[in-house]
Amino acid sequence: MAIQIFQPKLDNKRRIIVVSDILGNYDAFTRLLEKVHYTREDYLILLGNLVERGPESLRTLRYIMELSASRRVFAVTGDMDLLSREVFRADRNHELLQYVLRNRSIVRDMCAELGIRLAPDVNMHSIKLELREVYAAELEFLQSLPHVIETPNFVFAHAQILPGDLNEMEPRDVYRADAFLSKGFSFDRYVVVGHWPTLRYKEYKRCANPIIQRSRKIICVDGGMTVLRDGQMNALVIPNCESEDFSFVSVDDFPKKKALNSQNAGLERHLIQEPDNRVKVLQTSGDMCYCRQEKTEKNYWIPKVFLKKGADGFLYTEDYTDYQLRVTFEDEVSVVLETSRGTLIKRDGVTGWYYGMLE
Repeated sequence: MAIQIFQPKLDNKRRIIVVSDILGNYDAFTRLLEKVHYTREDYLILLGNLVERGPESLRTLRYIMELSASRRVFAVTGDMDLLSREVFRADRNHELLQYVLRNRSIVRDMCAELGIRLAPDVNMHSIKLELREVYAAELEFLQSLPHVIETPNFVFAHAQILPGDLNEMEPRDVYRADAFLSKGFSFDRYVVVGHWPTLRYKEYKRCANPIIQRSRKIICVDGGMTVLRDGQMNALVIPNCESEDFSFVSVDDFPKKKALNSQNAGLERHLIQEPDNRVKVLQTSGDMCYCRQEKTEKNYWIPKVFLKKGADGFLYTEDYTDYQLRVTFEDEVSVVLETSRGTLIKRDGVTGWYYGMLE
């Protein structure tokens, strides 16, 4: 399959709003558009992964289709959007059924809307035939998305762009690539991508805000909502197609509280992330476990809910930070997790621990 590149002609008097990895989070997406004061005068560019994993994939897709029909909305395909192609396959019925039984999915949403019972013994081939007929418009929309949006000053894609001629790239190079920013590429115009959460790029702190590297002309937008416990959804704002005066807004789903005490930032900060997230529990105290990270042999108090046993029988933690955030009296913070040993919070997109009182 050849790479599909869409080249819109943009009016340099209009804003460009870029959102990535909506992942079926209808409520967060609509709140984000409201927060960024999105109007029909703006361009809205969506960097793929419109659906899957979130609570309302079908509703989100229909809303995007509605916007696309009446406004200046352009979207590219992401790796999660490709699942819709499974509906058109004659084979892999068991594999699709197992996926839908385990995960929130647009196929699952479609079945729920039609009142189709999903169970290990259903005929997935027959279900596919019905979905193709009833949801032809929705499936066609996802199938029609290009891989890249190209303008004179920007290239927009889901996961990455390789240096050189865009037309020589393979589609899988665009929508299935991790840690794009870490590959050392530089470009002569801005490349804007999602897919890999910005939370995972920092070696010393977790920050979900967009990363803008002007020297390399790369912008990473994905705030990790749904994929990571402390994620958020970001909207990059480009004043016009010739501007580099970038800004952003974000939303998350966490309760908001005010800090009743100030605290200084911690002097040390450590991160545990894949693939170095194998741990051993040394002690348990209520909702917390005192764990040793096997690679570094450092010890940390980690929330019990972060710990999961892998298929290999070993214990692993979700992405974890021990960073103590700087917090000022009456700061509003997002509460990620309250524990017996402090509260994991976010402030200005940064995740860390707070040990004071909240209201």
